[in-house]
Amino acid sequence: MTEAELLKEAERLQALLAEHATRHDRDTTFPEEGREAMVRSPLNTMLQDGSSWLTFGRVISLLAQGDASFATAWLMHQGAAEVLRFLGEPSQVAHFDAEFRRGAWFGNALGEPTSGNQFLMPQQQARKGEGGWRLTGAKRFVSGGEHAKYLITSALCEGQPRFFLIDKNASIRVEEIWDPMGMRATRSQLLHFQDTLLPESRELKIDPTAPNAISGGLSWISIGIAEAAMRFAIGYAKERRLPPENKPLAEMQWIQFAIADMSIRLEAARSLAMRSATASDQRAPDFPVLQMQAKVVANEAAVAITTAALEIAGGSGYLRSRPVERYVRDAMSGPVMAWSAPVIRDFLGKALLGLMGPMGPPPG
Repeated sequence: MTEAELLKEAERLQALLAEHATRHDRDTTFPEEGREAMVRSPLNTMLQDGSSWLTFGRVISLLAQGDASFATAWLMHQGAAEVLRFLGEPSQVAHFDAEFRRGAWFGNALGEPTSGNQFLMPQQQARKGEGGWRLTGAKRFVSGGEHAKYLITSALCEGQPRFFLIDKNASIRVEEIWDPMGMRATRSQLLHFQDTLLPESRELKIDPTAPNAISGGLSWISIGIAEAAMRFAIGYAKERRLPPENKPLAEMQWIQFAIADMSIRLEAARSLAMRSATASDQRAPDFPVLQMQAKVVANEAAVAITTAALEIAGGSGYLRSRPVERYVRDAMSGPVMAWSAPVIRDFLGKALLGLMGPMGPPPG
């Protein structure tokens, strides 16, 4: 499909997601109708079919405008599928690519209980066993993991971090713990592993310097949330009328200033995310740094824009009948998702001050 066709398809799914987003947020249920529509959509395989990172980012932002929880879970699914190319055997790559295209869901089970930022540096030890390694432990924040057929996970094997594609089988138990402030429909549960086989034949020789859907897509989640909040704020300011003159709220100067500030923050975040995506498409050496910078700027823009939109809506915006309160809660998740803003700032500051080697991605 062309870029325009992919974006049109994303708009179609956005409408479907938006229709059910409030219910899934309230009930903490996964947007199953969105998943069913997505696995039948050409969007699901757009990266495998050669889409650019820029188009992928724009699709993510459109989905996030409909339901940021689903967009996040789908991004994790895409990130897991993206590393399939690091399997050792071409026949395995072909097999799991076919599984993905048939609609199998892939989960990203890399989060450590001690720190979500340590997803490239596992702390849990696996023991050597027949056919590979055996892991007993837990992984947290596995978005959409309940629906996954396969998982990407990691462990320390004889002291070295190693990554594997595994079946989500009876040795893995889902613990119902997900009751968060925002992103409630991601169903990012805790998974318990009990002597789970990590097959040596399915080890992933991951290149941490290669572009990846998750690191490139997280900024676009925040951009989508910010876009939805700004659209709500503009619509509300035009429709809401104030007594006694019956003038629209939009005629108040502080409202005009607030909307202007939203547009400035959003355009800055969008521009940096686009530059980051273009650098990824070109394999420019600075793309990892741009991705980190784009994430921080987009996260902070989303928090500022959603908060301002809530203030414009006043008391009515505080009600669950309005989507803006959900936008605020969802936006708050961005700065704490790995890599979190403090980790990125620490890494960039040290690198720019010459306190570490050449800049690559932060240490797991």
